[in-house]
Amino acid sequence: MNKKKGKEWKIKFLGDDIVLRHVGLKILDWVNRFKEIGDIIVQFDPGHAALPWAGFRFLLKICLAKQETVDTILIGLEKIAPLIDRCTVYEFFYLHVDNTASQNLEKSILRLYIKILKFLAQAIQSNSANCFAENRIKAVFTTEDISNDLREIEDLGRTVALDADVTEAQSTRTGFERLQKLLEDVHLTVSPFRPRLDAIEQKLERARKSEILQWISEIPYTEHHTRISESRLNGTTDWLFKREEYWNWRVTSASKLLLLRGTPGAGKTYIASSVIDSFRTTSEKLAYFYCNRAEPSRRDPRKILCTLIQQLAKTDSGEGTGLLTHVVDIYEKREKEGQKSAQLSLAEARDLLVQITDVYPQITICIDAMDEVDNDIRIDLLKCLNHVIQTSKNVVKIFVTTRMDVDILNQFDNFPRIELQPDDNVGDINKFVLTKVQSSIDDRLLLDGVVSNKVKKEICNVLCQRCKGKYLAALQVSFPCKMQLESDVMRNLTTLPDTLKKIYEEIYKGILTQEGRAPKIALNAFRWIQCSKEPLSSETLLDAVTVEVDTTGEFSQTGSVRVKQLLTICHNLIILDKKLNTFRFAHLSVDEYLE
Repeated sequence: MNKKKGKEWKIKFLGDDIVLRHVGLKILDWVNRFKEIGDIIVQFDPGHAALPWAGFRFLLKICLAKQETVDTILIGLEKIAPLIDRCTVYEFFYLHVDNTASQNLEKSILRLYIKILKFLAQAIQSNSANCFAENRIKAVFTTEDISNDLREIEDLGRTVALDADVTEAQSTRTGFERLQKLLEDVHLTVSPFRPRLDAIEQKLERARKSEILQWISEIPYTEHHTRISESRLNGTTDWLFKREEYWNWRVTSASKLLLLRGTPGAGKTYIASSVIDSFRTTSEKLAYFYCNRAEPSRRDPRKILCTLIQQLAKTDSGEGTGLLTHVVDIYEKREKEGQKSAQLSLAEARDLLVQITDVYPQITICIDAMDEVDNDIRIDLLKCLNHVIQTSKNVVKIFVTTRMDVDILNQFDNFPRIELQPDDNVGDINKFVLTKVQSSIDDRLLLDGVVSNKVKKEICNVLCQRCKGKYLAALQVSFPCKMQLESDVMRNLTTLPDTLKKIYEEIYKGILTQEGRAPKIALNAFRWIQCSKEPLSSETLLDAVTVEVDTTGEFSQTGSVRVKQLLTICHNLIILDKKLNTFRFAHLSVDEYLE
């Protein structure tokens, strides 16, 4: 051992100059670190670490108390301190696990501790009071003996480290298996509730989807179509699908509009419903709309476009049907900005419709009664449809029915059209007349249901020759039903009104010549239906028609009226839409006549 003024104390060990101060600092570092885990964990009953640690501290205390640096012992202490530190941690974490690896680790730690205890016992014995003289240390171990003991301790330490790694791997696997078992238990616990949780999730998704769809449009377009489609006779309108104009439009790979023009009451709406049904049986994307001048929402170009968007926005993926991101993004943007109540403008609806058409290879749009859109703003709808056809990247086909309005013809002048002629649907009208006459007989409306085949055939022949439209035929059938004698029916067949105007005049005269308050109730019903901003519910209208205003301006209600009574009083110029629970005119021409 050398001590030089101003120099570090050093010793030779295995050919190296060991700086004892550095060794001491390392020991102190281990002591400080182990103080927190050594003393505490030993008191926590770690088992085997208590004895070697107590010996270590006792020997260290002796060396420090004598203020002597014992080179060989200090080297050993430096090697032993971190081993005891690590083994204590191993005990704390791994020896409580019941597996083979943990048992092997415990045995390895015990072998290491035994070797350390032997080393410490010999070191303590060599540093007893009899071994110190003149402040010099009398070493009992040679450097070679210490080196051999420390090598054996280091080998045992490496064995402990390897066993600890194996134990950690085993513990990790065991922990993973336990975790997996816990997850399985959780799954078993949750499984009975999974269907209910899935149902709740699907319900929330459907509610969100419904909220967005309602934001786009609230018009019940499916109910409009169902009512018309169900009242259409099977086999009628089939002639259209054989027309060259329709077939060319149907099979073309270009965006195109087909215009069907016809007179009032010619059956254009039934034709439109038939076209819609023909597409609903295919996988092609379809959107449709029935315009109606009697309802403000059904004659507004912006709302018409929004209803078309609502239909095309659905992705049609089964029960979990979703919505196109184009639509959802606009809605969520409105939602974030606190403008959820702000509906799509006409320009936004037009541009969004173009974006949606770019999603599908082909879409078809059917619009019935374009002429019933407000005259002042109808041009906006016509321009939007033209814009969609011209700018869409994919195929867009549009089918439109209308009367002979010039502005519609001018906007669609470059597209093919079908002029509905009397001979086109004569078969449909004949079938309709036969059905209508037979139902009048079955319901005992015509001659109390007692009608000979000869009379029935004559009525059908005359009506088929005189009728130029389904609605006209329906009205003409009602005239024979007012007669009580077969001879009167036969005599008056040839004098039946042959135009809608003449028929309405006859019906109107009949309404005004009714007894009592019936004419006033009928006129009240016509006015309420014509002038109300939105369609009234059947209950509201039934109450409103019986309200009277006296000379003092006071309101009073005179009795009540039932649905069947009101329909009879109005001579069936109005009908009850049961799906929408509202009264409306039987045909647009009724509204036009009353105006």
